[in-house]
Amino acid sequence: MDRLPDVLEGRLEQIAYPHIRQRLLQLRDDPQAMLDYVNHLFLDTRGGTRRGFDFTTAAALMDIKHDLMVRLDEFTRIREEILPRDPLFKAVTDQPATRANSIKLPKNW
Repeated sequence: MDRLPDVLEGRLEQIAYPHIRQRLLQLRDDPQAMLDYVNHLFLDTRGGTRRGFDFTTAAALMDIKHDLMVRLDEFTRIREEILPRDPLFKAVTDQPATRANSIKLPKNW
């Protein structure tokens, strides 16, 4: 997979922790590992003693996470996993739904 400089570009300098910047650079060629790492950073693994990140660092990490999720098509996977398609629900019409021509839902839906 090609490198993802756009995911980190302009964001590393916003992260106040050198060890996090270094680790992100090490994971640059593995977007899934980078996403796993960023997700792990937001978990409290210290029994409630973790102070959290300053706003600038948190915002940069969330931007990186978002871009990685888009690249890895995570939003589609999550949507399909959490909101599976109901085979009984079919809305087939050429007209937009209005109160006058609302679509009837299947029985017991």
